[in-house]
Amino acid sequence: MNKVICIGESLIDFMPNANAELSYTAKAGGAPSNVCACVSKLGGNGCYLGKLSTDVFSRFLLNTMQKWGVNTDYVVIDEKYQTALAFVTLDDNGDREFSFYRNESCDLMLNENEINPDMFSAGDILHFCSVGLVESPSKYAHLKAIELAKKAGAKISFDVNIRQNLWDNIDNCIATILKFIGSADIVKVTDEELQLLTGEKCENTAVKLLLKKAENCKILLVTKGKNGVAVFDRNLASFNRDAVDVKVVDTTGAGDCFIGSVLYHLCKGIATFDLKSMVNTVDFASYGCGVVIGKSGAMEAMPTQEDITNLIEKCNK
Repeated sequence: MNKVICIGESLIDFMPNANAELSYTAKAGGAPSNVCACVSKLGGNGCYLGKLSTDVFSRFLLNTMQKWGVNTDYVVIDEKYQTALAFVTLDDNGDREFSFYRNESCDLMLNENEINPDMFSAGDILHFCSVGLVESPSKYAHLKAIELAKKAGAKISFDVNIRQNLWDNIDNCIATILKFIGSADIVKVTDEELQLLTGEKCENTAVKLLLKKAENCKILLVTKGKNGVAVFDRNLASFNRDAVDVKVVDTTGAGDCFIGSVLYHLCKGIATFDLKSMVNTVDFASYGCGVVIGKSGAMEAMPTQEDITNLIEKCNK
């Protein structure tokens, strides 16, 4: 079975408890591991490639990923470092703000020498985000993984997923993202990230500029929260889809679910890297997001096939 291998951070999201100031519940999170859980819960082969510690938080992360069927064979355990923590604040719309505790955390210490070329095969997809690209051993592990994956005939997926407060300055963040984006076959950005990376407010102009940098990108996904998603190919042909109309509880993990659902379809051969085949896949991913935002947490909120089917039936009544 083809694999979706997700490299990068796995961390603890501390979610706020209602009506109790500075009271939190620990949830398993981290965008790459959320994507792994999404792929696995949908019935695919999601593999997490990253470094964990031996502390209580990493043990919780490892157990949670395994609970949801994630393949953890590529996890590197290193007791010298601690697990990254993120404290999440939600506004009245369920949108998030993160406070990170991540100084030399274990996810940043994944070394390029710990990337095994035997991990990758033709037909696999390697997925990554920008959080693992800050100056650290992790950045060079990402470079090595991309090189080996491409050499093996795997495809590359990049969810930009900018967290500005993790970078020393925004210019370095943008420059690093634009350096890595050229390797990707499929790219996901939010509308805000698209404007930040290109300096353009006009969507079509911004997409055109970004695709010049993303020279291998075949499909560009521009997510817009409650306003849905726009999907482009290299020729700037496009289509739009509305977001599923559900009550929002928590948007944490929604973007991870969206790209995870798309990658599940690609890896299973349900979709290919062309615009026409993306229509049903984007609809499927949008309903998946509708499931996630109706729950609290990230990894545990990822949908099953049954969850998506039930939501589709409910929305179409």
